[in-house]
Amino acid sequence: MKLKNKYSIKFKLKCLDLIKILGIYRTSLILKINRKCIRNWYKNRQKLYDIEEKISTYRLPGGGNKIKNPKKEAEMVLFMNRCKEIGIILNTKLIVQEYCRICPDMKKYSKSSLKNWCYRFLKRNIYNFEIHKK
Repeated sequence: MKLKNKYSIKFKLKCLDLIKILGIYRTSLILKINRKCIRNWYKNRQKLYDIEEKISTYRLPGGGNKIKNPKKEAEMVLFMNRCKEIGIILNTKLIVQEYCRICPDMKKYSKSSLKNWCYRFLKRNIYNFEIHKK
């Protein structure tokens, strides 16, 4: 299920100030946001106050999908570092092949899903790898 709207931490904190004055129900009516959503913000208010300085974030730390094989991905990072030292030009096909060699149970997935995994992997591990698309 995709969320229709994303709200910044700054906006959520303003809503929490409104909740103190009006309450959850009236705040939801005025802002036209689901009452349950506002109630969840109210329950997590301490976390929101803790990350107040990060105004541009929309998600609390720890949100999102978890890594299925962290040890295998650490091996992949080592492989990519070795390739970079040797001077091998990496592309998504080579990364996917190596990951399937390290983790044989990943071969059952389609090429497109493995390619998407590769892009997410590179996004998670912010390294300056030169990736060439084919």
